[in-house]
Amino acid sequence: MVRRSFSIAVGLLFVACAHTPRPSEPRPSGGVASVSTPDTFEIGGNGHNWAVKVSEDQIFGLEPDLGLARSEGEISGRALKVPMVVGFHGDQGAGVYRGAPFELVVARTPTGLGVTGIFAGTVSDFELSTARITGQVGICAYDLRWNGKVYLGYRGCGAKVEPISVSLPATMATWSDVEVAGALGLLLNLGGRIVIDPLADNSIRYRNAPVPDPALAPYYEMADAARTGTRILVGSQPSDARRDFLTGPSTWTAGGMGFDSSVPR
Repeated sequence: MVRRSFSIAVGLLFVACAHTPRPSEPRPSGGVASVSTPDTFEIGGNGHNWAVKVSEDQIFGLEPDLGLARSEGEISGRALKVPMVVGFHGDQGAGVYRGAPFELVVARTPTGLGVTGIFAGTVSDFELSTARITGQVGICAYDLRWNGKVYLGYRGCGAKVEPISVSLPATMATWSDVEVAGALGLLLNLGGRIVIDPLADNSIRYRNAPVPDPALAPYYEMADAARTGTRILVGSQPSDARRDFLTGPSTWTAGGMGFDSSVPR
């Protein structure tokens, strides 16, 4: 049974005049996050504001360039001109995002959702709840608190620390916990530098993660290939990525090699 991952906060913020105001809804039992917009994921701070649309089956935007489809336990497509595919099952997710291994495990906590794994090639560990988003997500650390409208606080990437806000969309309310956590891992690492840590698999926290789900075996293979820079093939459509893992029509090199030089690293 798909778990409801989001609670609908009272008084939604509405983005752009094109959206028709909709009434607030009661929070589902067990919800793990608060939402700010009907259908838009937004990041704001220091002039680096951007937003992408999130529907039941798509995540898309022009700036940043993002075109992802969500279907049958998978999010796949192109992110910043780079093919990607991540599969989800139970409490785990795995695949390749922006040429780097992408793996996660989620678990319910007394306050929300705990997420561990590898995002942007880096061991990550963060908490998502109705009150905060805090912890390491890829190469950046987040410390955000819900202020009644948005998650507001700071993001630290290396020595750089900046104020930032994050707004989550109500359209993700019906997604499973692991899909919500995976989407945050994708979006909070959009445009940031990719650093594949060769010691990530030796992390005590990562070694203690559950045994990989056999249902996600092809996706874990993709993640392993991305660690070593092995040339792999990924289909151009969501169904192709599952069916044609090693024989699909779209060829690319994992591990950040051979991509368009305009893609941020």
